[in-house]
Amino acid sequence: MTRHRRWHILVIALLASAGLIASPAIASAGHADDDRGDSSIRLTPIGKPSWKPVDLHLFSAPIGTAETGYAEFSVEQGLLLPPPNHVPVDGLGIGPGVAHKPPYNKEFCNGIRSLGLREGSRFGADEFSNGSGVWLVWMTVPRPGERGSSPDFDRGPIIPNRLFPIAVSGSTFRGGQPFSTPFEFPVPPLDGSAVPQFDVDGHSHFPVFFADNRDFGPQGVDTDPVGRYIWHMKMVDTSKQGWKIDATFVVKN
Repeated sequence: MTRHRRWHILVIALLASAGLIASPAIASAGHADDDRGDSSIRLTPIGKPSWKPVDLHLFSAPIGTAETGYAEFSVEQGLLLPPPNHVPVDGLGIGPGVAHKPPYNKEFCNGIRSLGLREGSRFGADEFSNGSGVWLVWMTVPRPGERGSSPDFDRGPIIPNRLFPIAVSGSTFRGGQPFSTPFEFPVPPLDGSAVPQFDVDGHSHFPVFFADNRDFGPQGVDTDPVGRYIWHMKMVDTSKQGWKIDATFVVKN
């Protein structure tokens, strides 16, 4: 398996429009007055988007190795957003299970806590090597306004299908230099074309998962994992509105 192929396994976005019932729990690294899970994550709007990322978190968790085909990355996603409320769906990855109403801004918080994963912005080299990686996750939800059907309800707040595909792109830098291969992928609509299982007006919400570790550094180099890393992410809908998401973390010995 090539490095390029391994990287794209890691940046697959597993999308869902159903999720856990929100709880009042606040992430240990979070803030009671906003939806972010870590202060090292910065959100910048592009235009005036009618949706937003919430419940953002940086943490270390298993991703697997080349020998396992990085299967642990998919397994961990299913543990973060578990059944019966989230189930594997062809074309989506982790998709809608049992329908649940909003809000959806604590689902990752709950999953991270239940697994006992360590959040923060400083990680040891062992948390970025040998089958473990640093993760960035968030849930994407509609802002007040548009209403319609989703897999969660007949009528409620949605991100309408006309704004999809939402293009997600990003890259990793270490010490100001490119680290991993840049990527881009689309989030599809739920109009019955890209995902035949659903024929609704839009998404009630969907999650995005990223992970990286020393395996995906410059090709042919035994990369020392220590350093300061920045993820530069972008999400843009068909109206050219969206968000920049910048996440900073440090790996140390």
